[in-house]
Amino acid sequence: MKILAALDFTEAADNVIRTARKFADASSATVTLLHVLPEEGKGIEFNPTIEPHYQPPVKYYREPDSSGEGDTVPILHDQHFKKLQIIADTLNMAGIETTFSIVHGNAVRAILERAEKEKADLIMLGSHGHKTLYQLFVGSVCSGIVNESRIPVVIVPQELG
Repeated sequence: MKILAALDFTEAADNVIRTARKFADASSATVTLLHVLPEEGKGIEFNPTIEPHYQPPVKYYREPDSSGEGDTVPILHDQHFKKLQIIADTLNMAGIETTFSIVHGNAVRAILERAEKEKADLIMLGSHGHKTLYQLFVGSVCSGIVNESRIPVVIVPQELG
């Protein structure tokens, strides 16, 4: 079994990680962690998919003595890459085969495309618990995935009881 766990690094993501670990332990599943960054700064050259073995050129990152101000996409990319690496290392050390990727683009499209590419058996993502009015006007990644996915989707609530 292959689980694609989409993480957005909010409080809901912690529950997704815990739930993916439980599923993987119970079923000997492999886990692919996925984070989607929006397509900001189209003038900046990015590799569309960053895999764990990929080492991006220095120009994508702020200098060590930088104030961190300016273009936030490379900074976020760097921070999220490191977070994913730590999570993947933790799961791998627990005996769960885990890989990760960062992609840029529309979250719904990117998650569905990655699930297809990875031949995932299950997509797992967190719910933020937004109210109906918010979802009516803004929509949500969860509802987009549930409506368009061809494979089972597990929505992990923000707060587990």
